[in-house]
Order: sequence, then C-alpha cells, then structure tokens
Amino acid sequence: TAQEIGVTTIVTFLLDRSGSMASVKDATIEAFNAYVDELRKGDDILLSLIQFDTVGIETTFKNIPPKDAPPLSNENFVPRGGTPLIDASVKTIKAVEAKVAETTDAKVVICFQTDGQENSSREHTWAELQDLIKAKTALGWEFNFLGAGIDAYHQASYMGLGASHTMSYDSTSRVATRAAFASRGEATRGFAAGLRNDMVFGAAEKMAAGDKYAPELKRATSPAAAQTAKPSIVDAPDL
Repeated sequence: TAQEIGVTTIVTFLLDRSGSMASVKDATIEAFNAYVDELRKGDDILLSLIQFDTVGIETTFKNIPPKDAPPLSNENFVPRGGTPLIDASVKTIKAVEAKVAETTDAKVVICFQTDGQENSSREHTWAELQDLIKAKTALGWEFNFLGAGIDAYHQASYMGLGASHTMSYDSTSRVATRAAFASRGEATRGFAAGLRNDMVFGAAEKMAAGDKYAPELKRATSPAAAQTAKPSIVDAPDL
C-alpha cells in the first residue's frame, strides 16, 4: 500500500491505572515510553493518553504529535482504585468520536490496556460498549486490546473484539512487556503510514510478548498439534 501522505491518524491509548497495576508500574512506564518512541518515528499522528480507575478518568495529554508527548513517569502514573473498564472505554470512544468529527479523512486507532477484569462501571454496559465498537469498526476504526498477565481474549470478547485484535503479555517480564508495547507502536506507525491495512497482531508478536492465552499459539503447541505438525511422507525404508 502506498504511503498516505497528509492523512492524520488519531491514536488513543487507554491505560489501566487501577491499584493492581502498582506491581508492574516500572515495567509499564518503560514499555509505554517505548510505545511512544516508536510512534515518534512516524508522521501525521496525533496521540492521546487516557488513564482510568475508580477515582477518575484522566486525560494525561491529548491530540499531540508523539514527539511532544511527555514521558510516562512515577509522577504522572500512580496506580489506585478499581477497574471501571466499560465506562472508561465508552467515554474514550465518545471523546475520539468528537475529535474525529472535527477532522477530515482521519484514521483511528484505539488501544485498551488492563491487568484485570471489569469490576466498577456504573454508567454503561457490555452490550453498549460492544454495539459502539461494532459501529466504529464498520467505519474503519481499529481497536486493540492488551491484557497484562490475564486472559485478554475472554475479556475482549465481551467488547466484541476477536483474537486477531487481542494480545495477552507476560506482565512479570519487563522484556515481554516492553516487546508488547513497542511492537504495537511499530504497528501503529505502519498503519498510519499506509504500510499496513489493519492493526491485527501477528503470531511472532504474541510469542515475543509471552502470550500464554492466544488460541492460535495454543493450537500450534498442543500435543495433538505437535504430533500432526510434520506427518510422514513415506514409510521408513527396509534395508
């Protein structure tokens, strides 16, 4: 695909700031900054970071070139509270919707990240969120779901997101965490440049992130799959 010069890509990252993220705080800070570093290599990207917990949903920065984004740090990432994933996701999509209405020919990428299950939303439902994502996907919006040490596929299914747009990463490993975020930054940059048509995850990307829940990886490494992976072509010769 030819590069789409001049087409703005609106990228929004929704980051879980609930209390349980404290145990992976340093790795998350390092990884998110690696994500932004990858975006800085691209053009025509407007980046927003939204953090959420039960204390509030905070816009850390909005619609700025990645090169101008302040780094995530111990000062601006302070885990606390519960996980109102549904409410935060709906509000994020609505905020992006308002921004897109001001922009001509914008492409949209939204990445949801969490280390836990929805447990605190009061305003919206899974059905509302799923309908909203379905409607925006039909318009060409791209959604990703990153799960930190959880079965992201189970949680993302409630949103209506399939395995191709979902990845779990090993949050106990700084290397795997960084790989997960950096690879998404690289993929987003490629999508913004028109070098790729979508934001699907590849098997190699999931393996590098230590994904233990990916259905396709489970199939590839199961005993049954191993036995049938390389079937014999001919019988052994008798000499």
